[in-house]
Amino acid sequence: MRFSKLPILVSIVLAVLLTSPSFAHPGKLDKYGGHECSYEALMKRLCKGYHSHTGGFFIGEFPSNEPTAPAPVIEEVIPEGHVKVTLPTFRILINYESGASDAQNSTLKYPFFMYNDIIYAPLNYDMCSTLTIESNWSNEVGLSLRKTDAKIGQGVRFQRIEASSAQPANMYAHLPSFNIYVNDTWVDNGKEEYPFLVYNDVTYYPMTWNNNNKFGLITGLKDNRFDISK
Repeated sequence: MRFSKLPILVSIVLAVLLTSPSFAHPGKLDKYGGHECSYEALMKRLCKGYHSHTGGFFIGEFPSNEPTAPAPVIEEVIPEGHVKVTLPTFRILINYESGASDAQNSTLKYPFFMYNDIIYAPLNYDMCSTLTIESNWSNEVGLSLRKTDAKIGQGVRFQRIEASSAQPANMYAHLPSFNIYVNDTWVDNGKEEYPFLVYNDVTYYPMTWNNNNKFGLITGLKDNRFDISK
């Protein structure tokens, strides 16, 4: 008796497809013909997540061993004519006669910042009044700064950023385009190792020992706090 080979071949193919670990794995099907991978199937990497079966074939997402591509590194571009400055990681304390007070630098509209490992102080009205630095501006002369004999001013209300805001992630300052005088002496700012800088339209002075001495100020960094006194 002669038998047709076609039914046998079809049976073999179906058996392979239905029993292959890549296409068949245990799990009760829901009304949509699919199910979540069982723990055993996940461990054997037979499937991943929810998928459906139609006619014994796997329909869904096959596990992939391809490595995830790393996120592209975006290089920071410093604006032309500017330098990068950063917020200090330590507290700024102003020593009044009544005691030291935390300036809460991260909330200041014009915060102290760091450049070349030197802390810079803003010379806006609030801080000049507090640090007793006399400040005068004119288009003809530029910025004139003078030491005074007054004690560190207390009770000045600093301008602060909105409670819901934060300091920018990247901060950039630039050299001033005007003359600066300290105690009536012109500062050759372009040749200074630590020059005066401008940030957010406010001039900042480097709190080096030499500059602090000119204004009668004393500073010190210890125990993660930077103290300013007079």
